[in-house]
Amino acid sequence: MKSELIPEEPDLKCEDSKAGDNGVDRCEGTDETSCPETCLASGIGPEDQGVMAEAGARCILSPEIKAEIIEYIQAFAVAIVLAAFIITFIAQTFVVEGSSMEPSLHNRERLIVNKLVYRFRKPNRGDVVVFRYPANPKRRFIKRVIGIPGDEVEVRDGFVILNGITLDEDYTMDLTYGYFGPKQVPDGHYFVLGDNRNNSDDSRYPDVGFVPMANIVGKAGIVWWPPRRMSIIRNPLARLMTP
Repeated sequence: MKSELIPEEPDLKCEDSKAGDNGVDRCEGTDETSCPETCLASGIGPEDQGVMAEAGARCILSPEIKAEIIEYIQAFAVAIVLAAFIITFIAQTFVVEGSSMEPSLHNRERLIVNKLVYRFRKPNRGDVVVFRYPANPKRRFIKRVIGIPGDEVEVRDGFVILNGITLDEDYTMDLTYGYFGPKQVPDGHYFVLGDNRNNSDDSRYPDVGFVPMANIVGKAGIVWWPPRRMSIIRNPLARLMTP
């Protein structure tokens, strides 16, 4: 901020650095015609100017205050840059919309999604992932990875069959009705399902299909809101049922 000087009193004779008894600059009375232009243009009444004249022509903002303001601005700018870096590359919060992941996740719960983990490894079976909806990349879906590249996936008789083995999935809402496959998961793609199998738009349907790795935003790691539901999102080991 540009420093300003307090204007001098009209009807006073302004003198440069004339000190009074208390060592501050003062103005002495004279007629209006002899007062410098800076005094006449001030627009401040005689009473107020008399008080200001006691303080002399000084800066409104001291160097210490200006330095403090600059320090706050710099700290705020650093915080913004750091937050943008974290959201882009490390972690981000998301809100669950809908019931497709019940009973594991519920509507309006807030999650922390790890966006860094898949830079070091590929998604595992059982991971809960956030991905860009292939039909509209501006939207984000959250589902569980069931099949990884090379797996053969089939949905039949209420169960998911992975590589010929029927999965015992205790984290689902109900049996998986309908039929799918058998199909092999292509390279660089993943087969995902919602835990609420009969109320989920997922890889069984053409609008989602096999999800490319490029669309996966990150791994859902923690539920942080509401507090009573705060927990780490587990990756259950899919138990194998005896055929």
